[in-house]
Amino acid sequence: MNYVSWAALYEGATDRAYFEVLLPKIMEEIVLVDGICSSIIPDTPSVLLTRSTINDVAEEAFSARDAFKIVFIHADTGGRLLEGGMEMRSCAYCTAMYLKFKFPLVRCVAISPRHETEAWILADPDAVTSALGYSGSAESLELPITATAAERLVDPKQVLERALKIVRGRHRAVNVQQVFSAIAQRQSVDSLRRAESFRLFEVNLRAALADLGCIK
Repeated sequence: MNYVSWAALYEGATDRAYFEVLLPKIMEEIVLVDGICSSIIPDTPSVLLTRSTINDVAEEAFSARDAFKIVFIHADTGGRLLEGGMEMRSCAYCTAMYLKFKFPLVRCVAISPRHETEAWILADPDAVTSALGYSGSAESLELPITATAAERLVDPKQVLERALKIVRGRHRAVNVQQVFSAIAQRQSVDSLRRAESFRLFEVNLRAALADLGCIK
């Protein structure tokens, strides 16, 4: 039995609402399909790291080092031109943890949607309309209809906000965290796999799970 405890560092509260549903969902699907042993994937992280300086994050992770086997580092890329910088930033956290307490680099997994988290949220338009309780088409909300199109958006956050205003009205308060969580619950992993940045994330996640002996 392999208990895959995990830790996470998120950009913000709305990102957390999305990823804390999506991450265990993806891990469960991977070990269900390709698992070579019985694995338990917790629904929530055992450690929620506080966004701070690289050294402070490494110190916090060190203090909780026995509580997790995988750590996820979230950093939106801001687009292709900034991806290199964001990758280096994520790697800096991983490297700091390795230097501090030899945490395996392969088990430090970057979450880097192109531009913003909303690029992955919009990757499955059916999940978005379902979560919003909207019976019309994604096109009528001016949403991208493919994951590739979602990644090409310069400002996916603005596109999602516009759709929310169309459905809920401009003067009705929207709990964005609830919306993000509801979309993650409904998303098809196959739809997400059509996004290039998600495919790269899954490759790295699979390497981490393989290092733990969960999959080959």
